[in-house]
Amino acid sequence: MEPKKDTMHGKGNIKAHQLLEQKELTLDASDYLWYMTSVDINDTSIWSNSTLRVNTMGHTLHGYVNRKYIGYQFSQWGNKFTYEKNVSLKNGTNVITLLSATVGLANYGAWFDEIKTGISGGPVQLIGKNNVTMDLSTNLWSYKVGLNGERKRLYDSKSHVGVSWNTNSPHIPIGKPMTWYKAEFKAPFGRNPIVVDFQGLGKGHAWVNGHSIGRYWPSWVTSTNGCSDTCDYRGKYVKEKCNTNCGSPSQRWYHVPRSFLNDDMNTLVLFEEIGGNPQNVQFQTVTTGIICANVHEGAQLELSCQNGQVISQIQFASFGSPQGQCGSFKKGSWEATNSKSVVEASCIGKSNCGFIVTKEMFSVPLGVTNSIARLAVQVTC
Repeated sequence: MEPKKDTMHGKGNIKAHQLLEQKELTLDASDYLWYMTSVDINDTSIWSNSTLRVNTMGHTLHGYVNRKYIGYQFSQWGNKFTYEKNVSLKNGTNVITLLSATVGLANYGAWFDEIKTGISGGPVQLIGKNNVTMDLSTNLWSYKVGLNGERKRLYDSKSHVGVSWNTNSPHIPIGKPMTWYKAEFKAPFGRNPIVVDFQGLGKGHAWVNGHSIGRYWPSWVTSTNGCSDTCDYRGKYVKEKCNTNCGSPSQRWYHVPRSFLNDDMNTLVLFEEIGGNPQNVQFQTVTTGIICANVHEGAQLELSCQNGQVISQIQFASFGSPQGQCGSFKKGSWEATNSKSVVEASCIGKSNCGFIVTKEMFSVPLGVTNSIARLAVQVTC
């Protein structure tokens, strides 16, 4: 688990009577900033069952009250949002600890450096019985940049700064937020590219042999709406055209460069922020394939990728009088100018595609040529 003894007791190294902007404190040294304060309660009839309400600029916010985790929320599409959780307060001093996390910062666009993150200005409020409100925005707040696990470099197998991993438990903690995992693995045999499948994890960060391979968030799935079996890129472009993989994670596989790997054993370290199942993580190799087709007008074109791969690129497409063979196709004496765009519209993002090749499909006017045209295609899976 992420060591949190100091932050659960509200101990930070920066203090202010205001809610500060996250980037100004972290300086991009970490995705994480702790906001901590305390509140004294002397009337539990009003405050024993309350609501903690936090206005934040995003991107994700976790909450703890008196060392008890109360849950997390995240912004939709990068917008600011309101974090609301039911809390139980006790007589005396109550410690409120909030962990704000970013998932990448804007690096282009007008005034991108002025886009705020974190609980910048708040407000942070407690809502008690009969909507009695206590504003904590000008309380004395303590701040701490980053995770203790980051400071101890838990992701680096060569670091030994106060690091003690639990290797004796027969059960791997599953679904536990703020958990560090470490596993050893052998590099897959061969020279093909390697990917790691993070299906089953929640949200966090991954390292291989101390090298970051990026943030992951496979529990964030796209909308189930907006995809269709047909795809036509013709006409005005809009980003919703030809969507694929609706209802799937925005990213599931992550590239692991072979230059990161040792010949013998390797170390994978995960920081799981919201809870997941690391037992489903798998390494595998990827074969990047090239397939070709060369068919006459009136024939059926069929392209198919194997092992669940999809057509990712149309390297060559020419309807007319193409020359050459797979790997060395070239244009002939004439071709339809929309050859590539027609094939892209029919095949990109699909594991297989097929259609009858006709002059009409490629908008070739009657009388342009009396010869039988051919379509030559080379694609990447």
